[in-house]
Amino acid sequence: MPLPVQTSALRTLFIPPPERPFLEEVGRDPGRLRIAFTARPLLPGTVHPDCVRGVEETARLCQDLGHIVEEAAPQIDGHAFARDFLTMVCAETRADIEEGEPLTRRKPRYGEFEPATWALGLLGRQISAGEYARALRALQRAARQVGQFFETYDVLLTPTLATPPMEIGWLQPTGVKAFALRLLGSLNAGALLSKLAGIEALAEEVFAFIPFTPVFNVTGQPAMSVPLVWNDQGLPIGMHFVARFGDEATLFRLAAQLEQARPWFDRRPPIGRG
Repeated sequence: MPLPVQTSALRTLFIPPPERPFLEEVGRDPGRLRIAFTARPLLPGTVHPDCVRGVEETARLCQDLGHIVEEAAPQIDGHAFARDFLTMVCAETRADIEEGEPLTRRKPRYGEFEPATWALGLLGRQISAGEYARALRALQRAARQVGQFFETYDVLLTPTLATPPMEIGWLQPTGVKAFALRLLGSLNAGALLSKLAGIEALAEEVFAFIPFTPVFNVTGQPAMSVPLVWNDQGLPIGMHFVARFGDEATLFRLAAQLEQARPWFDRRPPIGRG
């Protein structure tokens, strides 16, 4: 029996072709945009004061440029989204690991992967097909909610990250956590890892650093990070602008307008010497 085809769903798979090359959008007048802004995390997390200040300062700049600026954000269940997103990531990581087996003609081994990647794969092995499908459907429903938000607004402004730039290696597990990952990974103890670090608790930890951008990995909307604001330590605080699905042109136009109003091309952060 042939499967029913949902033509409305299929249409979303195709990005509308641009009217002109993107390079030609740079410098064009973006018009008067309706811009929403928020510094409240879309996923579980706490946003650093520098990032909050950056969004507020950037919102004022956009208003000075003539845009309509309002504080608003898509209403999604951040805890559920983070759980479903990580469920999908773990399952896909497991699939990536297993797809390598016929290519290398041998089973993948723990020492061939970073401990965190191997741990995600072990968690993915514990996820059933039903759990994976439910997570994908929940993410699709959340994407539709976000799409409805952009029926009112042209652009959403948020911080890019929840903190200012961190030192290289800051995200790598250390101490007891690193030891546990190595031990459980070397034992292929996926079930034990799942009990010790459940998907929900792990999701909240993983996305605390990036409580904004994963939402738009799911929706497929174009976004840009612009170094408009710099903190007292001389570090750039990325400002994250998201446009409607397929509307990269608006971002190129807005980026050029913002850079002309507040140039950053000649700014360089201090580089520490260890």
